[in-house]
Amino acid sequence: MSKQTIKQRLMDVPLVGRGLRIMSSFIHAPTYWSTNNNQIVELKELLKKNKQNTEQFSKNMLLTHEKFESLLKNQDHFNKELALVERSNELAKKTSKSSPTKGKELFADDHLLDVFYTEFEDRFRGTESMISERLEEYLDDFKNAKVDFNKHPVIDIGSGRGEFLQLLKANNIKAKGLDINIDMVERSKKKGLDAEQGDAHEYLQAMDSQTLGAITGFHIVEHLPFNVLLRIFKSCHQALVDDGFVLFETPNPENMIVGSCAFYMDPSHLHPLPPDLLAFALETAGFRNVQIRRIHPVDHDEKDDLSLPPEFINRFYGPRDYVVLGYK
Repeated sequence: MSKQTIKQRLMDVPLVGRGLRIMSSFIHAPTYWSTNNNQIVELKELLKKNKQNTEQFSKNMLLTHEKFESLLKNQDHFNKELALVERSNELAKKTSKSSPTKGKELFADDHLLDVFYTEFEDRFRGTESMISERLEEYLDDFKNAKVDFNKHPVIDIGSGRGEFLQLLKANNIKAKGLDINIDMVERSKKKGLDAEQGDAHEYLQAMDSQTLGAITGFHIVEHLPFNVLLRIFKSCHQALVDDGFVLFETPNPENMIVGSCAFYMDPSHLHPLPPDLLAFALETAGFRNVQIRRIHPVDHDEKDDLSLPPEFINRFYGPRDYVVLGYK
């Protein structure tokens, strides 16, 4: 009888077979444990490697997503610029040969930079809500005016993103925006605002006299050559009804930080205009009761002023902007 047969018969005996199976388990346990332990180690290494691969895959996916977002943004930017090229060519054909800026191309005349300037304003000028809050201080000038703005609307020169147009609309004051920047005008139209692309001087020259109730311009005069500005003031005076007014806000170079640095942050600025000069320019154009209001002083701790000369405080912490107001 073979050993295998004897072993099998012993295994079939209830108590003996159970004992033999237990002994066999103890005898072979080290071999089983060694084999399984190796498999566990290999499994851990595989899981670790899979985890690293998964993390790297996630990083690659995130990088791909960022590149895709950047590509979409660049494509949108390119599409806008392409549309502006077409519009710019159309505008060039319509531009008057007698334009006062002919031969002296300004930043705003290059419509390939329109998208750049829109994005520049979004980054550096401040949020639209913040600008709207600042502009609310001018509402009293319109509410106290002796003009029916339903019959004689407001023209906002350089209306930009449309903050002032929105404010006037919310207060039932009829207004229209005018801006040379095509992208800005399209942005205003998407908000349901009345805006038109065009040159301020040409637009006002073409208007009938005694038509408008008020003409405004926020941070626009510093973008224009002074001789062009004088022509615009003359055209403004002609287009306004009696008791109508103009209102222009601009950076205040009396503030040293504004005059020496902040003003030049905007690449389309030409030169700062001292308040008395701008007021005098309105007077020579025929406006009466011309006022200068210095606004937006620098926020600072007044306790620090105790040891500083008043002139120093005014030059560094004084109003950063001013507005000139003149009536017809």
